[in-house]
Amino acid sequence: MYKGLSVFRISLIVIAIGSIWTGIVFSSSIKSSEKFDLDKMSSVSMSLPLDGKGIGFYKIFSDQYNNSILVKILDMHGNYLDMKTITNKETVNYFIFDRTGEYTLELTNLSTNPVQLTVEFGDTRYQGFGISSSIVLVGVCLLILVGYMKLKNHITAQPE
Repeated sequence: MYKGLSVFRISLIVIAIGSIWTGIVFSSSIKSSEKFDLDKMSSVSMSLPLDGKGIGFYKIFSDQYNNSILVKILDMHGNYLDMKTITNKETVNYFIFDRTGEYTLELTNLSTNPVQLTVEFGDTRYQGFGISSSIVLVGVCLLILVGYMKLKNHITAQPE
């Protein structure tokens, strides 16, 4: 190719561009992050306006192991979209929302010890990943093609 820019390098560059684009789309999504100190059997909540239809997420990081945190996602009418008990130190979960409105993440500490939580709540904006995913797919296809072209004339010994 031209001045050391092979198809292999082009495919790696295309994959990197698509991956970075995906990261930028995800980082620009609507999200909120807060820290909470929860005593035993206490609750906190955080709300976030979400638009249209999509997939929301919540990421919960705790300062200790052996937690028991009840997590509820409620829509603007108080209906439960998701309810889970979290026992890990770090958890990421997803939920589906189907209309514009205010969504609430409610956390209740069910463990016997107080716990410190860092919570991120938001929209994944998966609809914005179409173009960047296509770019990554093109790069991967180019990478596979280059690998095939390099190896197609190699003869491997076959045991008889």
